[in-house]
Amino acid sequence: MYDEIIKLHKLLNDANIPNTLQPQFDGWQIIYPCDGEKRIADVIEHRGSYGADENLLEIMGLLTEDEKADDDVRGYLTAENVFERIYKHWEGNEQ
Repeated sequence: MYDEIIKLHKLLNDANIPNTLQPQFDGWQIIYPCDGEKRIADVIEHRGSYGADENLLEIMGLLTEDEKADDDVRGYLTAENVFERIYKHWEGNEQ
């Protein structure tokens, strides 16, 4: 259960993108970045998250302008969808 967030964690680690995986409720949360700086995004997959029933992820942060106009979060995303958002941000801000 909740395989998609574990898949995302592996993708981030393989790309050497800092993140923290921690338990949240009955599932998991990934925090990007994990270096003590301002939190850029949270990704969750647990019983109450949008898409969890379909093994999909919910993200807060790194939303498009259209998504921000609709809500504070975006659900029903795959690990690849979320990875692309984080990777794009990481590449544009890598130090």
